[in-house]
Amino acid sequence: MGRLETVGDPLAAFLVLGATICVLAAVYLVCYTFFMANWEGWESWHARTGLDADRAEAARRERLGE
Repeated sequence: MGRLETVGDPLAAFLVLGATICVLAAVYLVCYTFFMANWEGWESWHARTGLDADRAEAARRERLGE
């Protein structure tokens, strides 16, 4: 009990770092899986939102007078 240690445990630090990386990877995987399971494709996205790239480009040209 003579001297106070000021240096952390490097093994514990690497374990915490590894656990953090694993948790982040798991969260990413779950979110990506849910997203891909519900994704219907660009065609349904355009139909649902009305955001069509071709129509948007034509409207832009019209606005700019091209």
